[in-house]
Amino acid sequence: MITRVTHVTVYVRNDEEALAFFTQKLGFKKKMDSPMGPGGPRWITVTPAGQSDFEVTLFNPSTWFKGEEAKLASEQIGKQAMIILESDDIEADHRALQAAGVSLDGGVRDLPWGRDLVFRDLYGNRYNLVQSKQG
Repeated sequence: MITRVTHVTVYVRNDEEALAFFTQKLGFKKKMDSPMGPGGPRWITVTPAGQSDFEVTLFNPSTWFKGEEAKLASEQIGKQAMIILESDDIEADHRALQAAGVSLDGGVRDLPWGRDLVFRDLYGNRYNLVQSKQG
């Protein structure tokens, strides 16, 4: 049986700019950056600062695939399913994201179950930052 999720893949256009976005603007930690052959793709993963057992794979389809497969995968950049992230202080995270110049889809929302904030990465993929009510 499936016991846990270890990685989620985000398609990116440029390895370096994606790595910089996740580490410098979102505060993720680089876990892996390994070349997969001479002049070829890189295996790049980042983790949220407080969760080293879960990795986001920054995957550049133009370096991994060729021809039609590369074209089709690259067309998915910025159109991927929303990833949900957890916050323990959504107001502080909101201020930090604003200060870092991250694109926000509005402000913090109060909802029956807690609070959330939607932001986008540099390619337009959406992320939902949530803080559940305590107790």
